[in-house]
Amino acid sequence: MQIYSIENAKQFNEEQFTKVNLIKNDHSTAFVLNFLPGQHMKAHNHPHRELYLYVIDGDGIFLIDDEEVAVSAGDVIYCDSKQQLGFTNTSDARVSIYATMTKLQD
Repeated sequence: MQIYSIENAKQFNEEQFTKVNLIKNDHSTAFVLNFLPGQHMKAHNHPHRELYLYVIDGDGIFLIDDEEVAVSAGDVIYCDSKQQLGFTNTSDARVSIYATMTKLQD
């Protein structure tokens, strides 16, 4: 067993959003995405993987298959392997999102 700190993974960069891996193995990955005000992640998908995202701090807009979804701290989002997912921090505060991505059976 290993224990990881989400607080330590809240690392921000003035140039672009950050992704800090906590756990990574052959079947799954746990990581934290960090966004300063105005930063965004372009829409993309993860073939053969499902994704769960938990908004730890802040709020913003997910773009899921061209639909804008407003989220705030405490919200959980699920995306299947075909959905296009992007995010923009539309607030004046920092946003951190905990995510787990799991490889699906073929």
